[in-house]
Amino acid sequence: MSTTTEPMMSRRSTDRPESPPPKQDEPNVPHPHRRAIIGATFVAVVLIAALVAGITPRIAQGKRLAASVASVTAAIPSVSFVTISRAAPNATVDLPGTLQPLLTTALYARTPGFIRRTLVDIGARVRAGELLAEIDAPDLDQQVAQGRGIVSQNRAALQLARTQLTRWQALSGEGAVTVDELDIKVAAFNMATANLTSAEADLRRLLQLQAYERVVAPFAGVITQRNVDPGALVGTAGGASAALSTGSGSPTGSLFQIARVDTLRVFLSVPEEYTTSLAIGAAAIVTVPQLPGDTLRGRVTRTSRSVDPVARTLLTEVDVANKSGAYVPGMYAQAQLRISQVDMPLNVPATALVIRAGPPQVIVVRADSTVQYQTVQIGRDHGAWVEVTGGLADGTRVVINPAENLRSGTRVRLVSADTSASAAIAARPSVVPQVPAP
Repeated sequence: MSTTTEPMMSRRSTDRPESPPPKQDEPNVPHPHRRAIIGATFVAVVLIAALVAGITPRIAQGKRLAASVASVTAAIPSVSFVTISRAAPNATVDLPGTLQPLLTTALYARTPGFIRRTLVDIGARVRAGELLAEIDAPDLDQQVAQGRGIVSQNRAALQLARTQLTRWQALSGEGAVTVDELDIKVAAFNMATANLTSAEADLRRLLQLQAYERVVAPFAGVITQRNVDPGALVGTAGGASAALSTGSGSPTGSLFQIARVDTLRVFLSVPEEYTTSLAIGAAAIVTVPQLPGDTLRGRVTRTSRSVDPVARTLLTEVDVANKSGAYVPGMYAQAQLRISQVDMPLNVPATALVIRAGPPQVIVVRADSTVQYQTVQIGRDHGAWVEVTGGLADGTRVVINPAENLRSGTRVRLVSADTSASAAIAARPSVVPQVPAP
């Protein structure tokens, strides 16, 4: 039995490959490069742990500070403000007006009759004395002829009376006639003289009326309206049988309307506070929105010297030259005047006013960033801004668009200080009167 088992076991052992024996010259220790990698990894892990341990408290502290700042910021309201200032002493003021011709007149018929012909139409440029239309007045022509005949009769009667008077004066010297007879001849001569004078005056009147059959231009200008056609019956009372509708401003019964446009005038309503600083001859710059980039330079020629008690404005006239003819009467214009005013008003944006129960107020920002309600006296209202005549000082900071719940004494945070806008408003006030220019 034993002899059979041993060979089988020996065969199994011989079939399995034998592992090589360990080398005696290589000890069982880590490689040097592997040790360096392990050491660097350990150091990096230690540094990362230290960094995380140091940064985490700081991040938490920063979050706490940010939350604290946010809560404080939310508690302090933010406001916008402007710094109020006065305009410069030599400021300019813009006023609206309408271009008007220097001269304008409506031409009427002085002689009754029919329009024989018209020689001009609207837009025609005419010279002084130029023929515009002719009137056919046959009745007047006959009266002129009759007047000439009457003058001739009275001239002949005067000649006869003069001859008789001369003869009777000679006879009176010889004693052939009485004094009464001589006086009769003197009276006849004086009557003939008076009759001739009356007839000649009546003839001159008729001739003058006959001259009105020719309608001429009284001055050089432009025909702005033509209200009659040939054949229309016209009268001396300013009436016409067929008046054409050439414009809303056409005078009733006029034949033509003529305007002088080589020089235009602009009537302005100057506010009362500028009247003491407005001087005759002051320079003015006139612009028309329909013609951008082009300006007219003129001067203040006259004022009404009387302030309108309702509008509190002074009617002022500015004359400008219009040699090119590009500007036409009726255009809307803006005139810029230089006002040498010593005490210019304070200008406050309209959005800064607080209108509640009582007088108007503004919210003033004090030096410690707290706000206070201040009562003010309002002058002229110009829409986007108003003039303050009392209650504010130059350089005061005023809140614009204040919140309804903003209370006096509240500390605020200034998010914008638009001092340039307020300075621009103060430097050039664009005054727009509430009443239209005449």
